[in-house]
Amino acid sequence: MKGVEGMSYNLNNADGVVNVSQQVIEVIAGVAVKETEGIAFTQDDSKLQEKQMVKLVKVEDVGGEITVSLAVHIKYGMSIIKTAGKVQERIVQDMENMLAFPPKAVDVRVIGLLKG
Repeated sequence: MKGVEGMSYNLNNADGVVNVSQQVIEVIAGVAVKETEGIAFTQDDSKLQEKQMVKLVKVEDVGGEITVSLAVHIKYGMSIIKTAGKVQERIVQDMENMLAFPPKAVDVRVIGLLKG
C-alpha cells in the first residue's frame, strides 16, 4: 500500500494500484460480522443501519498496511476464541477476494455477550 489520501487508500497489488475509500473497507468488515454466526456489533443488529455499522469499524494505515479494528458481542455459550477467529478469517478472505489486498491485522475486541 502506498499512503493515505484523505479517507481513501492506494492499494498496490499484482494488477497495479487501486484507490479504495475507507468506507468500502468498513462495509466489507461490517458485512463479514453480520454474516458470521454467533457474533454481532450490538444486542440487536437487525436495527443497525449501514451508517451506524461502519462507525463501529475502525480502519487504520499502519506502516503502509491496513489494520481493521472492531468491537463485538458474541453469543452466550459459543467459543469466544473460535467465533472471533472466524470473523477475522472472513474479513481477511473478503478483502483479499474483493480488493486483492488482505489487511495486515484484524483486531477483534469482545465487549459483551449476546442473549440466547
